[in-house]
Amino acid sequence: MAPPGKPKPSCGKWFVAVHQGSSTSTMMNALNEYFNYSVTLTMRITEPLDRFGSVILASQLARTLAKETGFNAKADQLRAFLHMNWGILQDANTFLVNAFPGANTVYGFSEPAHFTGEITPEFALADWFDAETTELASQLGLKAELKFEGARRLQAIASFV
Repeated sequence: MAPPGKPKPSCGKWFVAVHQGSSTSTMMNALNEYFNYSVTLTMRITEPLDRFGSVILASQLARTLAKETGFNAKADQLRAFLHMNWGILQDANTFLVNAFPGANTVYGFSEPAHFTGEITPEFALADWFDAETTELASQLGLKAELKFEGARRLQAIASFV
């Protein structure tokens, strides 16, 4: 099984993957659920690894590339866009309503997820792109995972007759 966020070999310079995280419920007489998810950002680098040094320098490289089109800039844009985004919450609720057209009641999300942290950028090597190790120079990138938590969905407990 591929690790969460891993791009397909045919991905372009940028790849964004959204993957499910844990969920919890805090009530006994209803479902007061909180859903978490992560977003993994991957950027291909066209320079060979020996130009940058060891994996320890990945964070420094991410900061160096932090122009408007750089890695950290893209991660910041994702973070700002997804943090407490009520539009995404509304889209999710519309999807739920459309998925169950005959339902009397559809319980949607009441609070969007918020940004809780980012894993320090690190090098993504050939295996991250499913490339042969002999292609290492052309298959190098940066990756980082952004974590979001607390998308809340409150549902009444269904009664069966």
